[in-house]
Amino acid sequence: MFVAESDGHVVGELGIEAGYGVAEFGMMVAADCRGRGVGSALLQAAIDWASEHGAHKVALQVWPHNHAAITLYRKFGFEEEGRLRRHYPRRNGELWDALIMGRVL
Repeated sequence: MFVAESDGHVVGELGIEAGYGVAEFGMMVAADCRGRGVGSALLQAAIDWASEHGAHKVALQVWPHNHAAITLYRKFGFEEEGRLRRHYPRRNGELWDALIMGRVL
């Protein structure tokens, strides 16, 4: 787990897990801290950690409508590898898709 702090407050976090050579992660950045490099710092830490722990690839899932996150991931060399259609049930009953993205290290 990586945590980003600002003035003693958590403004972002990234959980990463490596198995079978692929490090998968999930990340969040507080809405009022986006666009300030928090996501880039967390993402670079995850890539470095995965490389240091023998992973050959880093992978993630992201909501298709999260354009800012997708742009960030692409900036770091991630590519779209697939789409999980109507995969995640939401509280309101909707079923959301998720994009699968990956980067070979």
